[in-house]
Formats: sequence, C-alpha cells, structure tokens
Amino acid sequence: MKKLLLLLVAVLFSSSTVFAGDAGVDFDLHVSNRGPAPIIVPEPPLFLVPPDLGFEVAVGVNFDMFHIDGRFFQCREGYWYAAPRYDGPWEGVGPKHLPPGLAKKRYTEIIRLRDVEYVRYQKEKDHYHGKSYRPAKNKHGKGNGHGNGNGNGKKNKNK
Repeated sequence: MKKLLLLLVAVLFSSSTVFAGDAGVDFDLHVSNRGPAPIIVPEPPLFLVPPDLGFEVAVGVNFDMFHIDGRFFQCREGYWYAAPRYDGPWEGVGPKHLPPGLAKKRYTEIIRLRDVEYVRYQKEKDHYHGKSYRPAKNKHGKGNGHGNGNGNGKKNKNK
C-alpha cells in the first residue's frame, strides 16, 4: 500500500508542465473489512435441492442463498454471511466456518448446478419430482422484541 501511495505521489509531481493554478489533487481512501451489506429478503424464496449438491439453493431470485443445517447463507462480492432465518439477521462468516457441504464445492459449480435444477423445475412445473422447500414467512412486529417469552417474566430455561 505504501508503494502504491509513493508511486501516485511521484506521478503527480513528475509532470513537467503543471501550473500551480491548474493543479489539484483529491485523494479519498476508505479501508474496511466488512464487505457489502447482505440483501434484504422481504419474501421467503423457493429452495430446490440439486441431487449433486445435497443442500437447498434459492431459485427465481436475483441473489444467491443457500439453506444448510438449519441456517441460511449468502455470498456477496466474495463475502459470506449466515443467518438463522432467510431474512436475517445476517452476520459475516469466514470461509473456514462454512458447513462442509458448502465449503467442499467451488462456488461457480454450486451456481451451475442450481441453474440446471431450476431449468428442470421450470420445465416440469407441476410434475417436478425433485425436493423443494419454501420457508414460512417470518412475522415481525409481534411482541416487544425482547425474546420469545410470553410476557410473564419467566426466564428461558434453554439459555
């Protein structure tokens, strides 16, 4: 990074015909390890299970989502996210922490197998014999947002 900055400065000051009144430099650098924010999913997508994958892949949507071992995963611009529900909350996940089914295949191969299965699903329509799954729509706004209790003050014994 230092070499890049030095090269940039050298190029800017090496010009032979720069007049002080005409010169201007604007440099803005943002460094972050967060990656892009995950997609907001308002409706539960349809998931199919390509036989060569063995896990569920979302189809008919403009994003890549996978459902494995009760968790949902998204990959966006090289960053992985996981969530307990199709609509989040999403948290970053390192590639080393992906489930084996998702980690053992190349991403491009997963997408290719998903697309092949989706074409099959569209052709067979009502006669599709593959596995499919659509999660129930999550109901937000129920309760006060402080857990899954019934309001009588008892602690959740499972925690």
